[in-house]
Amino acid sequence: MNDDSETPQSKPVVETTAEQVSTVVSDEALLFDDSPEKEQRAELAAAVATLKGDLEAQTKTRDALLAKSSLTMEQARQVTDEHIDRLHRYNDIKDAGQMLFGKLAELKGKTVKEIYKDYNVDIED
Repeated sequence: MNDDSETPQSKPVVETTAEQVSTVVSDEALLFDDSPEKEQRAELAAAVATLKGDLEAQTKTRDALLAKSSLTMEQARQVTDEHIDRLHRYNDIKDAGQMLFGKLAELKGKTVKEIYKDYNVDIED
């Protein structure tokens, strides 16, 4: 037999990543572990598996929605980033307004709730 030829046993049946090998090794360690934390680690492993499944489902949903829309992934990220920037600005302005209402309440000797009522602002705003 030629040294350069490969035997069927030397060819990998399935390519695996380091993460997959690590998962298999850690899963096998859970099976043979008799420590008190075994159940807790098994629950955590199940929770991680559930979260990975949820992530895959959400990724598929996102990809389906992107396929239906005229946006590319980059455009969708840009829209999302712009929305997040607007939310940050809104929150900064809201925080400043709340500080002003707080100072005004302090100066007038009232509660912030009373100041909101005086200016016809909903406390939930």
